[in-house]
Amino acid sequence: MFRILLLLCAGLSLSTCDITVLQYSSISLPCIPDEAPTLADSTYTWSFTSAETQQQHILEVNDNILNLRSMNTSDSGQYKCVQEGYKGEIRVRLSRTFSIRVEVPPAFQEWQVIKVEAKNDVTLPCQVAQSFSSRDTKSPPVVWKRDKGEVLPKDTDDQEKNKTAQRVFWDTRPDEQDWAIKITEVKEEDAGMYQCVITNSSQMLLVELEVQGPPPPRCLGHTDPWEECLEKDSRSGTAILQESLKEFSTIVYSKLKGSQPKTNLIFSPVSIAAALYNLLLGARAETRAQLEQALKLPTEFSCLHFEMKKVKEVIKDTLSMTSAMFYSPEEELVEAFINQSLEFYDAKPQQLTNDSVLNVKLINEWVAVKTNSKITELIKEVDPSASFVLLNAVYFNGKWKTLFESTNKPEMFTMFSDEAKNVMTLYSTKYSLQMGYFRSLKAEVGKFPLTGKNSLYILLPPTSSERDFLLMEKNINYGNIKEMVSEMSKMPIQTAEVTLPIIKLKETTLLEDLLSNMGVSELFINPNFCGMFPGEQESFVSDIRHSAFLSLTKKGVEAAAATSISFSRSFSTFSALRPFVLMLWNDEADIPLFMGRIIDP
Repeated sequence: MFRILLLLCAGLSLSTCDITVLQYSSISLPCIPDEAPTLADSTYTWSFTSAETQQQHILEVNDNILNLRSMNTSDSGQYKCVQEGYKGEIRVRLSRTFSIRVEVPPAFQEWQVIKVEAKNDVTLPCQVAQSFSSRDTKSPPVVWKRDKGEVLPKDTDDQEKNKTAQRVFWDTRPDEQDWAIKITEVKEEDAGMYQCVITNSSQMLLVELEVQGPPPPRCLGHTDPWEECLEKDSRSGTAILQESLKEFSTIVYSKLKGSQPKTNLIFSPVSIAAALYNLLLGARAETRAQLEQALKLPTEFSCLHFEMKKVKEVIKDTLSMTSAMFYSPEEELVEAFINQSLEFYDAKPQQLTNDSVLNVKLINEWVAVKTNSKITELIKEVDPSASFVLLNAVYFNGKWKTLFESTNKPEMFTMFSDEAKNVMTLYSTKYSLQMGYFRSLKAEVGKFPLTGKNSLYILLPPTSSERDFLLMEKNINYGNIKEMVSEMSKMPIQTAEVTLPIIKLKETTLLEDLLSNMGVSELFINPNFCGMFPGEQESFVSDIRHSAFLSLTKKGVEAAAATSISFSRSFSTFSALRPFVLMLWNDEADIPLFMGRIIDP
């Protein structure tokens, strides 16, 4: 009697666990939780009582864990575990019961979701199978319902006279077995689940209508002027602009060389950037972010325009750079944008006329005046639908600091195909310049000093082969160019025999593809120019082009330094009589003014 009483008192029944699992699930049941007493010499007994038959079975499991795999409804029931062992010298039993219910997951339902903005019309489709179609096309074989009861559409013919009292009409297409309904001037109360029930059938199609409120005003929170520069005396702003212009220039070169293979190329990265900076004054939200990313500018660089104005002041004596914006007379510009454009870029927006021919004349006359008539025709036509045209033109007229002995010497220029072309050249037996070879570029580089604290860099591949030229071009990137400019400034001045083809280039580049390839897709589709155009009017850039003219004159400023010196073969030579890349650099501002390549002079 004492023994039996001891076992009853030492028994511990832990609480029952109720568990619900989905069919085909797997589960592991621990017999005794961690917080239960530890027993020595434990044995485990698992039993199962079926919920269906109420019969009990002893399971062949002698472990603390019962693993149940891919459970079915027949596995529903009670799983009981009994652990028996010693707690000190006392024999003890612990038990735990799991009540498990295995449920079959519900079948999925599929329905179409249609989203519509309030006050718009919407069509809810109901395309049925051929077998359910009605022979009588005048009597739709479907009934439309929703949670509030049956929907009673009117005939389409009644739409005009009933559009105020009735807003639901049949919009059927019997030839397509589509028994749709149309809801006009949708309201928020129209939202919900609609059922298209097919007559004499159990088939039902579901359509959920989501009614969205009107979007917030397009320019909400985007109408403030460009933020003020608060660190005008900081040198960091100047450095940021310099580095971004260098990186931007090499990326533009990379994009343009790919789109214009085997042709001459000339562009002004600082001029293109300045025009886009001007556009940034009015860009907001994602449009601003895309432009900043393409221009390699840090986010929210508020001192951008202040720093660019300083750069324009530095380079104004040698580079004539102007930009202009022409906009439709139907558009209105924000006053703050006009004022800031004048303050930072000397660019006063001008209105287009309603006459396309007159607009062409207006734009080309502006270009001719700003480029000293070096560029007299930038465009041939203006799209009558154009709402906004951004133009940019630059003119550079640099002079050699040292005169060439010969300014009209004929030489043979070797092109990619090994074809030689007779060209006129600038020639000197003893010319002072800095030279160096850069393995990173796979190019010999010559730095020619020009007036106005400018320098002309010429990058020559080892041979005239197209392969060597393309390899050199491939290596033209921000890091390599930055290193080249830095190292060339430390090179000693050498005397060399120099031959250069006379350079005179004029190129016009359409920038839409270039900017799209650089990630500025919004600019031409749906840009946010809320800092430029007020209200909810949508505008997009319909034309953006860049025209550049580069001419290096034959005269030297320092004529006295250009004395006649006898020829000596002991000097180095620098002969640009094969395809090369050129870079015009302003040493004071430390930025590229022009980049290009000469394939066929």
